[in-house]
Amino acid sequence: MNRSLLTLLGMAALAACGDLGVGSGRGALQLSPVLDSLFVGDRLPALHVTYIAPGGSPASPGPVMWATSDSSVAQIDALSGAITGRKRGSAVITAQAQGLTGGALVVVSDTLDITLLLDTVYVMPGDTMTVPVVVLKSNNPPPATVWFTAPSNSAYSIDSAGHIRGLAPGGPNPYIVHADSLTDTGAVYVMNPTDTTGGNIFYSVRGTAITHVGGPARAANFVATSGRQAFQLIGTYVKNGVNTQRVQITRPDSVIGVGAYAIDSLSPAEDAASSTAPPATCAAPRPWAEWFALTAGIGSYSRRGGTLVIMQIDSVPGGQVISGHFTFTAQRTDLYTDPLGVLSITASFVAPLVSSTTVCR
Repeated sequence: MNRSLLTLLGMAALAACGDLGVGSGRGALQLSPVLDSLFVGDRLPALHVTYIAPGGSPASPGPVMWATSDSSVAQIDALSGAITGRKRGSAVITAQAQGLTGGALVVVSDTLDITLLLDTVYVMPGDTMTVPVVVLKSNNPPPATVWFTAPSNSAYSIDSAGHIRGLAPGGPNPYIVHADSLTDTGAVYVMNPTDTTGGNIFYSVRGTAITHVGGPARAANFVATSGRQAFQLIGTYVKNGVNTQRVQITRPDSVIGVGAYAIDSLSPAEDAASSTAPPATCAAPRPWAEWFALTAGIGSYSRRGGTLVIMQIDSVPGGQVISGHFTFTAQRTDLYTDPLGVLSITASFVAPLVSSTTVCR
């Protein structure tokens, strides 16, 4: 099992143990913050425990027993709740009291740590973009010196600042990011589709859900319920033939040219169909995006401030193909009022772009 799936399963457990509504007659137990971080070797005091009695009033939780989903990552004192970072990774911390369980996610980083936001980059010949990475250093200042290199290849070039240019079809070809004495390696695919089959996306999600996955991608300019041409890009992650994750961008207008397009916000209520209005998939009130971990029961909707960049649009038999990348923040639906429920989502893609005259329903 890879690191992405492990973290999603952990967060599914967190969502389940957080679904302890007072209306059930059992009360509720919550931990805060629901997301915390530390470096290897650091120690955190116990997370704060809030117990809400069945009647809805705060009360003492009484004795608390603590546990961790992975003691090799985050070790915890079962009585005091103090957490020690052991190795890079993430773990769900749980507290038990009053017959209830509450959970939170703890992320442990190395004292010098590189996170590739795009382990895999997809571009077409002629595309240019910058590889996004996050570098953490525990003993700042000074910050780590970061630069990029790549073995000689004919598919793409990269400069020391991480600016990629697609040259010719090929891949996977590695790129290497350096941070002081530390290195990590990703891959670049340069694609040159000749028809509207295929399409690939790779994306990362960070926050109270963590995943780095790729899969098929497709895009369409379609007829919205308003009669106007709208746009939708969908990327999925498939495991054992089952769609387990989906990232989706929907615009109320078609995409017919290269450039940067804003991604705005959407609330879960706006995406719910009713007897008088279709869901936002068919009638987008504004450009919006979502990420769903389908099998884990975790969903999120975009906040304002994201960007979809279309780098290239080429004509092929049956339609067009596009390449691009996007970033947006999204709010988890099960943590919709908690600032720590915000997720950061980054992706690159090459996808077929087809036109549909069927009205979306």
